[in-house]
Amino acid sequence: MTGAVARALRRPLLLLAALVAVLGLLPAAPAAAHAALESSTPAANAVLTSSPPLIALDFDERIEAGVATIRLFDGDGVAIGIGSPESGADDSQVQATVPRLDDGLYAVVWHVVSADGHPVDGAFAFQIGTTATGDAEALLEQVRTVGSSARASWWSGVARFASFAGFVLVAGGGWWALRRPARLVEHRRIRTVLSAGAALLVVGALGAFAVFSAQVGDGSFGAAWSPSSWVDALDTQPGRMLLVRLLAAVALLGLALPPVRRTGSLGPSAPVVAGLLLAALVSFPMAGHPNALSPQVLWIAVDAVHLAAISVWLGGVLVLALCPSSVVNEPEVQRIARGFSAAATVAIPVAIVTGVAHAWRLAGGLGHVADTSWGTLLIVKVGVVVVVLALAAAARRRLHRGGAAAVRRVVRTELVAGVVILALTAALAGEPPRTPLPSRPYDETLAGSGVIASVSISPGRVGSNEMHVLLTPPGGSITPIAGLAVRVSLPSAGIPPAPGTVVPEGPNHFSGTVTFTEAGEWTVEFIVQVTDTEAALLKATVSIP
Repeated sequence: MTGAVARALRRPLLLLAALVAVLGLLPAAPAAAHAALESSTPAANAVLTSSPPLIALDFDERIEAGVATIRLFDGDGVAIGIGSPESGADDSQVQATVPRLDDGLYAVVWHVVSADGHPVDGAFAFQIGTTATGDAEALLEQVRTVGSSARASWWSGVARFASFAGFVLVAGGGWWALRRPARLVEHRRIRTVLSAGAALLVVGALGAFAVFSAQVGDGSFGAAWSPSSWVDALDTQPGRMLLVRLLAAVALLGLALPPVRRTGSLGPSAPVVAGLLLAALVSFPMAGHPNALSPQVLWIAVDAVHLAAISVWLGGVLVLALCPSSVVNEPEVQRIARGFSAAATVAIPVAIVTGVAHAWRLAGGLGHVADTSWGTLLIVKVGVVVVVLALAAAARRRLHRGGAAAVRRVVRTELVAGVVILALTAALAGEPPRTPLPSRPYDETLAGSGVIASVSISPGRVGSNEMHVLLTPPGGSITPIAGLAVRVSLPSAGIPPAPGTVVPEGPNHFSGTVTFTEAGEWTVEFIVQVTDTEAALLKATVSIP
């Protein structure tokens, strides 16, 4: 690397380093995007004494309750009719009424769409009555295929990449190709690429809406083209934004291209084209991760500016790379090249600042970025950006020495790097920026001093957990016990015993909560007061991942 290139790189790299350092010192905001189930009623693996009145799901962020599905199955895997899902106390909850259920094993299979447009599903089992009636894991394995939907993640990623690439070609490439007085769009090669970009935007937008409709529906390929799935998709903001993108793309293809072919100019349709491009631009953040962030308007704006800056930079690179050799040395093209160099000097730092800020907000800080696939992709993207900075510095140096013709080879390499950045951006949009909190439900039978205890603790993760305890004293299950107390401790971390909360639910049935403050091998003690004068101590080791 020459000294001149190193000097040109110094400022943007210092900016990137300073921004990462500042964001690393700021308090981490809660990670967001891709809703995760926080709690449920009944809880996973709960043992109930009577039929629950409803099934309620509580998520850690906003969901589209209007398209949620909740299915209930009995121990034989037969579906049970329940009420239609509806919003709970707030927009992060959904619930459905349940008919009176007999004693037995049941499974719940759910499917929701988070505010960022990503479908999320899951399943859990619960039991009514104290008599074991089946294998919960086997039942869940049987019914998951009934309730789960095909993710179509590969097709979704392809559609996102086509949408990004098409928008950059039309918006960024068109911006530079139509600049006066050169109007490079009059050259067939550039005009063909812009036409292909408009078509690509249409294909990508249509594909994204179809895949989203399938994911909102039953997950099948047929659901992608089902009018009922389209209606369901349009009940969500991500679905409406994808439709806005599709309509804008079709209008751009039909409105902008014919005048360009005839005159090399947009003419009186320019304001309309600008409005369509703006609608397409904001549809990306409003159908993606920023839609789940708070304040919503701020992060939608940040992401829109990020995409706009990338479009200005990569569109200029494209036009210079495709500029015909016959006109590359003309004074008008030289002026466009110098104008692009000045614009890229601003656009690239803006893209860096908005991109890093957005990543910090999504990940809830930068301390554990490498712990997820999303973070790994982000690190790779940053590496490619550094390569782009080096190429841009080299191109600027050559531009000042030899004009637009001297930078053609460099900008073609820069164009390849830009395509890689777009592909990584499309992949990032489909990945959750956080690692789901690991859990390991506990369900065991303990015995000692003539007392048998069936214990279930769920979800079995750091934080608050629901606990159910069924006791059989020495005199048999019909003999009531006097009381129960629970203590939890983590000897390896020096955490002393702390009481849990338990309340009687029925004869010899207790429920409550225990809190595990960190991962480890926790000791849970059950002090069973068999009679007023007799007690038994049972111990369990609960592994919290």
